[in-house]
Amino acid sequence: MNNNNHALKSKRSHLGPEAMFGHLADGMSALGSLVIFGMMLLVCSDVVLRSLMNRPIYGVNEIMSLSIVAIVFLQLASTLKNNRMARADIFIDKLIRTSPGLGYALRALFGVAGMIAFSFVIYGTYPLWERAWHGSEYIGVPGLLTVPTWPVRMIVILGGILTAIQYAINVKGDVVLAIHSYQEKRG
Repeated sequence: MNNNNHALKSKRSHLGPEAMFGHLADGMSALGSLVIFGMMLLVCSDVVLRSLMNRPIYGVNEIMSLSIVAIVFLQLASTLKNNRMARADIFIDKLIRTSPGLGYALRALFGVAGMIAFSFVIYGTYPLWERAWHGSEYIGVPGLLTVPTWPVRMIVILGGILTAIQYAINVKGDVVLAIHSYQEKRG
């Protein structure tokens, strides 16, 4: 019976909102990987055309600059979900080993700071997206190649929202672990 309960709980965890959100974050990360592949093809094509035919592809620099920003925000939530975000873990990991309740509580506090930081990113980017959308903001050289900026600004907003949500999921987990640790300590 216990194994059946574990299997049922495991099955639910693959269908729950957090799991579905995780699939969305991983899907966006996969899309970011496809953008990287496209960038690679574009750069290689530009080098070949420039070298062999003296015919560069116009706008490669502009496309690259926008693509890098898009890739970062497409992959950010998945990076955080999979604990691949660059951070200084030495202090927190040691604190979790020696005083788990305090360590998880501090990590939850850092997660709240991450939620706030990405809320500012979203808040600061929205007016830029709105201006780009309504004002037809482009980068590039008119007549050769112009690229609209609004799709990348939208990716920054969407990536920021998903990253803030992932921070909230992490905070929830750390708070549960901190409470559980304090309850175990009290007996």
